[in-house]
Amino acid sequence: MNYEILTGREEFDLVEIEKVKVNKNIISDFLKLKELAKKEINADLQIISGHRNFERQELIWNQKAFGKRSLFDKDGNELDFNLLSNQEILEAILNWSAIPGASRHHWGTDIDIFDANLLTKDKVQLTHAECIKGGIFDKLHLWLDEKIQTNSSFGFFRPYNTDKGEDSVAIEKWHLSYAPLSNLYLDNFTLEFFIKNLNQSQMEFKDLLQENVDKYFNYITKVDRSPF
Repeated sequence: MNYEILTGREEFDLVEIEKVKVNKNIISDFLKLKELAKKEINADLQIISGHRNFERQELIWNQKAFGKRSLFDKDGNELDFNLLSNQEILEAILNWSAIPGASRHHWGTDIDIFDANLLTKDKVQLTHAECIKGGIFDKLHLWLDEKIQTNSSFGFFRPYNTDKGEDSVAIEKWHLSYAPLSNLYLDNFTLEFFIKNLNQSQMEFKDLLQENVDKYFNYITKVDRSPF
């Protein structure tokens, strides 16, 4: 598998849908899932985020590292940037943002979704509160729970569906992954690729990541695997 594609340094098989770039091979099954959501729960399933290249992920990362974007704990509570050490800032970033070059969004196989019947795209926050019981998208996510569990979600599943504890990303119900492709990409993303990616990057806290690469590699591999 191509290192440049896996780390978001090269675009491959991307097309645009709903003003978002995704891998062209996920579109047919996404449209089937979208149609089923409309039929069964009258939801307008739309994509708010798809492919994100290395440069974009690095920009987001560094903005958080310098306090230009908010930081949150795993429960979604905002943290005071000025009270955190560099190590604590790093861990806070990792709660919700992938290491540049190690994001599943680089592959175009993973998407963030919402119900456009309930909120316009500019109002969506992509927070835990939107997805839980009583949240604005709770009906959509209960429906997705059922579809994924019964293998009727056309290949889509949630890689961040459960809390894996230390050295893992927070729960992201809105993040769907297309198993037929993303499983292959993940299996080919090696520790050697991860180390090479760090060495080539200009991301903030690069030194802290390099000091404990095995620990931070867990953030890539310590995910929920496709149930089908």
